Amino acid sequence: MAGSDLLSVVDSFYAAALEPERWQKALDALSGALGAIGATMVPLGIDRTMRAFASESLAEANAEYQQTWWRHYTATMRVFQRGLRPGLVGTDRLVISEEEIRLDPFYQDFLRRHGIRQTMAAVVSVGNGRLLSIGAQRSIKRELFQDGDVGTLAKLAPHIGRALAISTALVEARRMAGDLAEAVERLAWGVVMLSASGDVRHVNAVAESLLGDGLALAGRRLRAAARDDNERLQAAVAAALPGAGMPAAKGVLVRRSGAGGWLYVEVVPIRPKLEPLEIMTFGAGGAMLLIRSLDTVPRTVAHHLQAMGLTPAEARLAEAVGQGGSLKQVADASGIAYETARTQLRAVFAKLGVRRQGELTMIVMRLVSAAVR
Repeated sequence: MAGSDLLSVVDSFYAAALEPERWQKALDALSGALGAIGATMVPLGIDRTMRAFASESLAEANAEYQQTWWRHYTATMRVFQRGLRPGLVGTDRLVISEEEIRLDPFYQDFLRRHGIRQTMAAVVSVGNGRLLSIGAQRSIKRELFQDGDVGTLAKLAPHIGRALAISTALVEARRMAGDLAEAVERLAWGVVMLSASGDVRHVNAVAESLLGDGLALAGRRLRAAARDDNERLQAAVAAALPGAGMPAAKGVLVRRSGAGGWLYVEVVPIRPKLEPLEIMTFGAGGAMLLIRSLDTVPRTVAHHLQAMGLTPAEARLAEAVGQGGSLKQVADASGIAYETARTQLRAVFAKLGVRRQGELTMIVMRLVSAAVR
């Protein structure tokens, strides 16, 4: 195969690395380069389930393979027995003879029914110790794969491995970013994410609900309504942004205008450790603002305790006892028997992993101090 044609195939791998939806076309390009009717990607080392990806031309065969037939592939089992390693390239005829093939159900009842005569594969590493088999299937209408075909796959395999490693890393990064974004939205605190230049990049629902009452967005900047509050806020943000070292988080009090009271804004620097090229590509961090309301209404922590696994009744009892009430006083106020209260308290201790009432008090008081309305 001409060098320019191989480069075109390699280009398809790296295009798929950045856009995973292109892997179907990349496998088609690989299949064409090897004179095959289709190509596959199969994770190695899975012993209970099988998840394989294949060219469109092999969609039906791949579905059957994943459901049942992968357990009966004699050639693959023998390769496993000999030991897998990245860079291993060859055809199934290296581990199974033509005489065995004539009697093997996998070849006679499965592959032949789908017009497949032979498989050639390469083992590649996709990072973190994970291995994957890249396979090409030859039609029963053609001759067996030749040494030149094996050599072509050997040249292409390292590129496929690197492209898959990139693709895997990007998919995992996107998934992690999605999980983090969902977690930020679920926080009871307001969260505002700033870019390296101080522009607002993201505002979660809680922070959005607090805007207009002491804090506001002016253009792409977060500002406090009161002048002196804003000066302190901007100074804390400037100190947290890249170029100002790596200071500790700073807190700023902001007066609420409509509801009265105060907002507490904690400015946290975000400074990833990136190489110069990564900084040019992805940016150099920024800052995160955590916003809490410091209202004067007595704060309850029962919902936090319930999130830790307590029932509503147990949470109410734990909160009351943790804030200094005796067990008898709490039982009387709740209209329950003292023994019932003791049973509930034992359940609280077990669920929270504490042994003494003093530990419960410490937990409750710290929850109260950090509670958000």
